[in-house]
Amino acid sequence: MKKMHLLLIILSINACKTTNGVKKISTFNGDKTMKVPVLKINKKEYTKIKDLHFKHSVGGEPVEEETLVMMKYSDKYLEVKFECRDNPRIEQNYFTKDNTKMYTQEVFEIFISNGELSNEKYIEIQINPNNALFLSKIKNTYKTDKKFSSDFIDTTTSDVSHYVEKKIEENIWKGYLRIPMEMLKYPNAISKDTYRINLYRIISNADHANKNWMNNSDNSTFACWSSTFSKNPQFHSPDHFGFLILE
Repeated sequence: MKKMHLLLIILSINACKTTNGVKKISTFNGDKTMKVPVLKINKKEYTKIKDLHFKHSVGGEPVEEETLVMMKYSDKYLEVKFECRDNPRIEQNYFTKDNTKMYTQEVFEIFISNGELSNEKYIEIQINPNNALFLSKIKNTYKTDKKFSSDFIDTTTSDVSHYVEKKIEENIWKGYLRIPMEMLKYPNAISKDTYRINLYRIISNADHANKNWMNNSDNSTFACWSSTFSKNPQFHSPDHFGFLILE
């Protein structure tokens, strides 16, 4: 019986290892290698990202605040649950309309492109504590002429379901996103089972009397699932996207 229990424990540990890991990759021009996180998800149950501490965009050290993220998928949708903890200024976010400059305050973000290679085209998804939604197709030609453009996706016809719950006394805001797989196959015509993805969170570190306050490196933390290791806070770095694998 003891051997059976030990075997079950070992199998359980091994199963966890297959869902969260790292992969060594090269940048698009091959000038350096780096390790990025890997998350494998399935259709049956949510898979959690084990590490609750995202990394600073600058320097890559873990942030103090905890962020819980879990995902699963179906043939039609990617489902994401998230919990932004240690967030004492939830009510100092003032954007309530979709596809606005909500990214200038506190948000939870997903950048994702279909396929194994880092891509200059990807989907950007943002949600804030007021349940405002931001959807856009990004064209970021960082490999060539360094141009950047954003094409909004109509949130009313996008088939993205979302909600947010605030727990003010606990300094937590959490939410749910159900994103159509049809949207996520971008920029490919036929969807693949591997995606490049990064997750982000902007966290205010100062009180703001002005409703039009804007985040910056002095008043906010810019946190990433996979650090962009940039000189200044920067999320749009596809080479640093991790991997999402559908099993």
